[in-house]
Order: sequence, then structure tokens, then C-alpha cells
Amino acid sequence: MELRAITRLVMMATLFVCIAGGVQAKELTLYEVVNKAIEYYPLLQQRKAEYNASRAHVSTVRSNRFPSLKLHDQVNVGTANSLTGTYFPLGTVVPVAGAIRNDNVSTLASGNIGLAYMEWEAINFGYYGASNNEAIAGEALRSSVFENDKYQVTETVISLYLDLLKQYEYLKIEQNNVQRAKTIFDAINATVVSGLKPGVDSTTARAEYSRARVGYLQAMSNYADARIALANYTGLDTTRIEPDTNLFDKMQTIGESFTSDSISDEHPMLDVYKKQYDLQLADNKVVAHKYLPKVYLLGAASVRGSSITGNSDYSPNLADGLSYSRYNYALGAAFTYNIFDLKHRHDQLVEGKYEAEAKKQALNTRRMELTSLLKQTKEAYDNTVLQLQELPVQVNAARQAYEQQMALYRGGLNTLVDVTNALYAVNKAESSYVIGKDAFLRLMSIRAGINNQLDTFIANFK
Repeated sequence: MELRAITRLVMMATLFVCIAGGVQAKELTLYEVVNKAIEYYPLLQQRKAEYNASRAHVSTVRSNRFPSLKLHDQVNVGTANSLTGTYFPLGTVVPVAGAIRNDNVSTLASGNIGLAYMEWEAINFGYYGASNNEAIAGEALRSSVFENDKYQVTETVISLYLDLLKQYEYLKIEQNNVQRAKTIFDAINATVVSGLKPGVDSTTARAEYSRARVGYLQAMSNYADARIALANYTGLDTTRIEPDTNLFDKMQTIGESFTSDSISDEHPMLDVYKKQYDLQLADNKVVAHKYLPKVYLLGAASVRGSSITGNSDYSPNLADGLSYSRYNYALGAAFTYNIFDLKHRHDQLVEGKYEAEAKKQALNTRRMELTSLLKQTKEAYDNTVLQLQELPVQVNAARQAYEQQMALYRGGLNTLVDVTNALYAVNKAESSYVIGKDAFLRLMSIRAGINNQLDTFIANFK
């Protein structure tokens, strides 16, 4: 036997013990399930970490205003042969300062230098402010992404919880169906043994009883799958937990207090698109200021020593170059502007304009989709409410018909086919009622979600 089959049998056996009363299961409310998922689900923990990173990034961007202050000190030994001339900076060229000699001198000279250099981009015509606003917009987007994922996880967990409740009620229906089929089989078997009914009735009843048991086992398997699916989101050991069987009555009590015919602009699924649009606008402003002129304040101070004297004579003692003998300092301001940045600025602003328009239209599309979903959900909800007025009547009538057909069969006034048909009718009516209640519960939660009242809605089921 395959491992999967063995696992399923063990799981089904455990469930049977739980349902039969061997283990007392704790009723798990919808409120508890949702909050467990929010605390446990790894995706939401990832979004929290990303949001915290975006908050830290705001502080990082603000520190860009600080000036640059570099300290430098070096001691070296080398030749000191210099020529007059100009060249572009090269990292492999050793710079030499000093007088020009007619010939190269291979005598070594020592020297040292200490340097402090400060550079501050004091004025950049709004670039600092635009960068800060962009970082804040990024933080707001991360927060919105978290809220959107939280909303979607909540909706998924609600759906899984309602599926667990539905499978639980299906299991109870199949359990009752097995009991009815067993009652029919026992009654028919007694009449067959006494010779009042033909043997084929007993065989047919046994087949129906066996079919009911198979249905019950399948219902157990479906219920186990629903529990496992819920455990993946909550991390709970759901084998000892049952759904709130009074959830339907509680939702009926709430009524339509969490329903509306309009879409809130603060809805998480809309807000994430709006924050993307806001971030693009902030990015466009950064581009607009990035290529503007910049004004720098500069400052430097240096001390230097050398073993070469003012007469360009080499000291025989290299240690003479290790002490400082000269100092210099300088203060200044610099203005820089790259004329060709005008082209870069124009091109990037055009690109950003179209990106912003695309994100704006994505927001409008999502709003239109939610509005359409709201209308469809409301229509389905109204229809389901009307069905729920009839379904209990259907269930009661089907149960009464079954009892009547069973009584008639015992009196020899009908056939086994009539009893079996009545049994099917009861099973179908009870299943239809479960489907109707499940649809009502789902539509209630969807409407509350669309109206951005999901947290308040769930709080009613603590």
C-alpha cells in the first residue's frame, strides 16, 4: 500500500475518533482563525520586514543632506622628479610636487601629508526635498502593499474557514444519511427474514447502505482536506478544532450593516494602486530636480612634511621628512551644471509622465472591476436571501416525506423504490440548504470586504 494511502487512512481514522466523541474538539471562531493567520502567515511577515526597510530608507535619504568630511594621512618614500605639463588624471601616475631638475635623481626622499577635505552640496534647488518625498511615498506604498496582502489573506482564510464549515455540515448530513440507510436496511431485513418481503429488497437496501457509508467516508476525507488547508495559513493543529456551527445565525443577526452600494477609495486593493501612482509622481519630481545646477561649499586643510629642503637639497636622514613643516587651508564655493543634462531631464520626464498615466489608468481599471463585482455580489446576495426563505421548508417537507414513506413501507403500502427516492430527496434538500447557507456567508463577507469593513465585520465573531 502506498504511503499516501496509508496516511489518508490514518488521518480518516483519527477524524472518526474525533467526531465520534473520543476527543473533545475546541470550537474555533472566525475571528481567532483570521488573527492567527495574520500573526503566522510568512507572506505577511515578509511584507512587515519590507515596510520596516522602507522606513529605514527614509532615514537614509534624509542623511544625504550631511556634508562629506574626509580625513587622510599617508607616509611615503620615493623619488621627486617633476616636469611642467598637463595631463588628465590617471590612477597609475604618481603625482610629484617640487622644482624641476635638469636630470633625473634616483635619491630617495621621505614625506608625509595629512588632509581634511569637506564637501557639502548646500543648494540643489529642491532635490533633497524631492528625494525625501519619494522615500516617504515608497514607505506609504510598502504600508499599502502590506494592508492589501493582509486583506487578501483575510479573504482567503475566511473562504477556507467557510469551506471547513461547509464540509463539516456535509459530514453531518452523510452521517445522518448512513443512520437512515441503516434504519431502512434493518427494517427491510426484518421483513425479509419473516417472509413478508422479497429477498431482493434486502439486497437493494444493503447496497444503499453501503453507498451511504462510502459517501460518509468521502465526506470525512473532504473535511480533513479542509482542515489541512486552513492549517497552512494559521499554523494551528486543526485536527482537534471544529468550526463555529452558529456562524450562519450570527451573520443573519448582523444583517446588512456592513454592506454598501459604493466603493471606498481607501479600499486596500485600490489604495495600493493609488500609492503606486503617488510614488511615480514623486519620482518624476526627483527627476525634475536631479539635473538642476548644484552649489557646493568646499573646505580643506592640510599639513605636509618632506626630507627635501627649500633649496631642493636632499636630507641624508629620511626621518626628517616625517615631521610636518608646512600647512595650507582653503575655503570655497563651487557651481556645477551639466548643460547636456537638459536632454536627460526631458527624456526621463516624458517617460515618467507616461508611467504615471499608466498607473492612473490601472487604478481606474481596478475601481471599475470592484464596482462591477459589488453589483454582481449584491444581486447574488438578494437572490440567495430569497432562496434561504424556501430551503428550510424544502428540508422539513423532505424529512416528513421520508418518514411517511418509511411508515407506508412498513405497512406494505409502497415499495422500496419509494423509500429510496424519499431518502435521496432528504439528502439533496439538506445539501442544498448547506449550499445556500454557504453562499450567504460568502456573499456577506465579500460585501463587507468590498466596502472596506472586513476588520469590523470579523470582530463580530469573536
